[in-house]
Amino acid sequence: MESTSEQLKQLYRVLTRLTRMYLPVYLVSLDERTDNIVVIAGEETVVVINPKGEVDYE
Repeated sequence: MESTSEQLKQLYRVLTRLTRMYLPVYLVSLDERTDNIVVIAGEETVVVINPKGEVDYE
């Protein structure tokens, strides 16, 4: 499955915020089971973007 346009818009916003805070981005991946985009950054920042474009900071 491919990422939705809403996911990609939110991914751009999230990555922009993270890099403005000088956090290193270690992983950006599409979870094929749930179709969520997962971003791992910094020491303990995990961001999940669901197919609707909703962002969850875990």
